[in-house]
Amino acid sequence: MTLTPPLALSNLIDINVTVSPGAVVAPTFNQGLFVGPSAVIPSYGVNPRLRQYPSTTAMLSDGFTSMEPEYIAAQIYLSQTPQPQFIWIGRQDLTAIQIAIPHSGNAGTSYKVGDQITVVQGSANYGVLTVSTIGGGGAVTGLTTTVGQQGTGYSDATGLATTGGSGTGLEVDITAIGETLLQASQACRAASNDWYGLAVNNPADGDNLALAEWADSLWQTTRYYPWSGDTTIANGTAGNVALELQALNLRVLGIYSTTQSGLYPNNIYAAAGLMGVEMGLNTGLAGSFFTVAYKSIAGIAPEPLTQTQYTNITAAKFNVYASFGPYQNVQPGFLSDGSPSYLWLNLAMLVSYLQLAEMAVLTDNPAVPQTNSGEHLLIQAANSACAQSAAIGFLADGIWEGVTINIPGVQLTAGQAIPGGYLNQAQPYAQQSVNDRDAGKAMPIYCAVTSAGAVRSLLIGVYAQL
Repeated sequence: MTLTPPLALSNLIDINVTVSPGAVVAPTFNQGLFVGPSAVIPSYGVNPRLRQYPSTTAMLSDGFTSMEPEYIAAQIYLSQTPQPQFIWIGRQDLTAIQIAIPHSGNAGTSYKVGDQITVVQGSANYGVLTVSTIGGGGAVTGLTTTVGQQGTGYSDATGLATTGGSGTGLEVDITAIGETLLQASQACRAASNDWYGLAVNNPADGDNLALAEWADSLWQTTRYYPWSGDTTIANGTAGNVALELQALNLRVLGIYSTTQSGLYPNNIYAAAGLMGVEMGLNTGLAGSFFTVAYKSIAGIAPEPLTQTQYTNITAAKFNVYASFGPYQNVQPGFLSDGSPSYLWLNLAMLVSYLQLAEMAVLTDNPAVPQTNSGEHLLIQAANSACAQSAAIGFLADGIWEGVTINIPGVQLTAGQAIPGGYLNQAQPYAQQSVNDRDAGKAMPIYCAVTSAGAVRSLLIGVYAQL
């Protein structure tokens, strides 16, 4: 006897199941990276270049010792209140190829510009050079390195064999070894986008300038914290690194701190401490708006300063951790470009909120029509993003004092009230050009925001009567 199976319930109740993709993870603006020279983290291979740690205990388990600069910096970073969730530790490889040149008499033949060749030296690995210039017969006359391809385990040597490329017979001399702090930081950025703050081990003035200029161009994803103990900053000497960063108008948060004749050796990690203060405070939760001014730095001794030295430091838009009466705190809380510490951090977060909100509209809808109603969806998304910044406390009711815009559909004039701290507007599609319509462009959104600001100083007038 053959059994007939029952009919499927879908004949009566048909259910469509849609599994939504995982939510896009927003960039982390509260995780800092410290770059140092310890060889615990490999530059290549398994889990290379940088690692995330929730505690210094995890670092010890990974092979760091309590005397290494990365451990000390992490200890200070994670000691701040509120405590940051994580710290990233990055590797500056001091055995990477810094400079290599063709070996005299063995520059090879038949090479081409752009050829990539690998340097062979004992157990060293991954050192790749690019042929930048050639001479007669394809002999190599110039070589360059590429960040992230400088290899590991190399040492100064002459007449090293190479593999790869179009030609044969090229030998090279390694004349300088070790990544710069900039190259190491760039390699860490290429390896991960999950960190925002950046401090490095014992930077020289040249390191601070190079890193600051690089990070400033990446202000939406990277904030650099220069550190210097050079007394020329406190003395106001022309040409000091703080004044140079100020003159270049760079968006970096620098700090002056000395070991005070060796009494406080850990003060060389003041930048890591300052970074930890900001990363711990920046939770992104409602009401979490902050300024770094007036905050304490655990693990760092306040700098003993005269009034003249304090004036010189703050005039150069460098920060200092000092004693003010019975209080110890950071002042003035400004970037080298003269803006308050919170401004560009919160603008970077707002940019991210706007990008994610608009992408959600474009991906969640079958299509966003090029109509005023479709534009309304995009404006709503911009409003939602700005509302996040307002909930944090960065944006608040204000009066517009910026540029004037007076075009059909968009009115923005000096003296205009900005309720809630933001106003998003767009022109009607009747104003769109044929070319923009054919290109599938939306009407541009004009986003005007007003910051809540943060009190930096206070004046009290006392009127007494006898």
